Amino acid sequence: MNPLRLESSETALIEYIDLWVTLLEKEDYEGALNMIEAPSGWSPDLLKKIIKSYGEENSNQRVTLEAKPTDVEQRREVERWTDAPNGTLGEVWYDLGIDGKTSDLTATFTIRERSGGLILILNDVHVM
Repeated sequence: MNPLRLESSETALIEYIDLWVTLLEKEDYEGALNMIEAPSGWSPDLLKKIIKSYGEENSNQRVTLEAKPTDVEQRREVERWTDAPNGTLGEVWYDLGIDGKTSDLTATFTIRERSGGLILILNDVHVM
């Protein structure tokens, strides 16, 4: 992953994750994982399995950038810290759209400084 600018705003971070979601929408799981930093254990197959297993486990369902409100409101939020350990600068919580509707399947990312910029590290994708 190429680091984002160190001074990237919350909006810029969310827009970057929107691009990540666009790759998921195309079911390009490998491309999505290449866009961020993913700790060992994450694979395109695991990401696909998590998405396809959500809810009623419909093998045709997919992540969508569009996420119309349901009984869940979409959370796309950045929290920044000034005194966190390990160079961690914050977190991003992003509720994924599934088949055009907001879901409670949430991708969480850690924000860290590296190489003079910001990187996003995938923490988890799970139901919140």
